[in-house]
Amino acid sequence: MNHKRKILLLILFSIIFICGWGASGHKIINRRSAFSFPAPMSFLNWSDSLAAHSSDADYRRNADPDEAPRHYIDIDDYPEFIATGRIPQDLDSLIAIHGSSFVYDKGILPFSIIATTDSIKKYFQLHNFQKAMLHSADLGHYVGDGHQPLHITRNYDGQYTNQTGVHSRYETQLINRDSAYITYNFENAAYVPNIKQFVFDFLYNNYRYVDSVLKYDSIAHAIAGNYNSNYYQIYWQLAGNFTAMLFNNASHFISSLIYTSWVNSGSPVSVTLAETSLPEKYYLGQNYPNPFNPNTHLEFGIPEFGYVSLKIYDVLGNEVATLVNEELQPGSYETVWNAAYYPSGTYFCRLSTDVFSDSKRMLLIK
Repeated sequence: MNHKRKILLLILFSIIFICGWGASGHKIINRRSAFSFPAPMSFLNWSDSLAAHSSDADYRRNADPDEAPRHYIDIDDYPEFIATGRIPQDLDSLIAIHGSSFVYDKGILPFSIIATTDSIKKYFQLHNFQKAMLHSADLGHYVGDGHQPLHITRNYDGQYTNQTGVHSRYETQLINRDSAYITYNFENAAYVPNIKQFVFDFLYNNYRYVDSVLKYDSIAHAIAGNYNSNYYQIYWQLAGNFTAMLFNNASHFISSLIYTSWVNSGSPVSVTLAETSLPEKYYLGQNYPNPFNPNTHLEFGIPEFGYVSLKIYDVLGNEVATLVNEELQPGSYETVWNAAYYPSGTYFCRLSTDVFSDSKRMLLIK
């Protein structure tokens, strides 16, 4: 990364670190993404947590020199993009063509989104919902960056169009001043069958607004004569509609990627402590309702601390879902199995500890 780029990035990120899409805007985007989780994911009460951790990725930049390139991509520095509106969508292929130094200098935003989505899936598979939430907060930050048009252009601060400072004016001052006018549609999350194409498609689409961000900055300044309150009022009148759309899309796409990770991990559910009183012995209750479609509740109790496994098997003895796979404190617990993606039939739920094992028969009817 060249020296001027490093200095400008440090200036920009120090501003973002305080406010703007790096703080208040990212909080809005992350918090509202959780409102689009579908009903089977309603147990993930993540809205406050996603908002609270929405800038963790920015905070890490001080300790991790590799973090900054994950927040942007100067996509119009690629000759392929100028010629075709596309770039190779595989990181190794991109590096093979242009070299590692060039690629990382131009930013790796789409690949950080793809990698973080995969990490969320892995933590869901491990039933580590806290880690899944933290990576989802990072995902929200990166997707939010991908919906800030100046994060996907070489002219990220208007330095090539005599508009230096537009980055901060647009994503910080303007958003802090007028974010209350951003209304949300709250579309339900949708499953994403091709994550890589999905990510690149919304980046290509969002690039179309680079010219608008820059043009309306110039118009507002020309009319107001200065970067005063009149300038920001005019800027919002011109840019507010597509900016609100970008916020809506960012939250919806975050939700869809988290939902996709959850489905691809087997749709696990968290286990919650149902009672404060300690059970006298190990037990596994009969699921309810039974028969069921598609959700059924499972209760179990453990009188002492230890490793607990709660798994679902089909009639052939094949494991089809893991509901619990962790150490738990003594107590009575409840969890839910969402069988929306499984065929009708007989299943068995098996509770296992170091000293106890029991199974219950369940009937899924669709």
